[in-house]
Amino acid sequence: MAAMIHRSRNRQRGVTLITALIFLTVISVVSISSMRSSTMGVRMAQNEESRFAAIQATQALTEAIIASPASTPVIGGAGFSNCTPGELGCNLYTVAVPAGFVADEVAAGHLSARIERLTPPDKPPPRVLESSVDKFSAASFQLIATFDRTQEGLGRAQLVEGLIVLVPKN
Repeated sequence: MAAMIHRSRNRQRGVTLITALIFLTVISVVSISSMRSSTMGVRMAQNEESRFAAIQATQALTEAIIASPASTPVIGGAGFSNCTPGELGCNLYTVAVPAGFVADEVAAGHLSARIERLTPPDKPPPRVLESSVDKFSAASFQLIATFDRTQEGLGRAQLVEGLIVLVPKN
């Protein structure tokens, strides 16, 4: 009888060991899964932050251009373009860029803008502007700002805005 008790205790120790190994395996699998999930969450957050930074950079450039009348000269006909340095096929390269982050990104070639005139000279302004139509002509422009740092993994964004400049007639 003493030998039977001794054998059943040995079996119980083996079962306990197997049960402990199963629990350890399950805990390891759950831990690895949660680590992968949190790593994916961090990557998604970094991508979203890069996307927002790219959009903010393009928006900053468009606001700077709109604030500077020199960036939208009312010269040339439809298709006349004014760009930041580095753009190809432009008539002028006189886009005013404020000092700081925007100027640094333009100088590095990560941020660029193209302002293209859409309407010919002496085009009347749209009626919705409620201006004296006979006293002004309108120059319509399309402003395309692009932020591109995809090689560094920081995203790309492009913003297109329309712009109307009222020009007093002589």
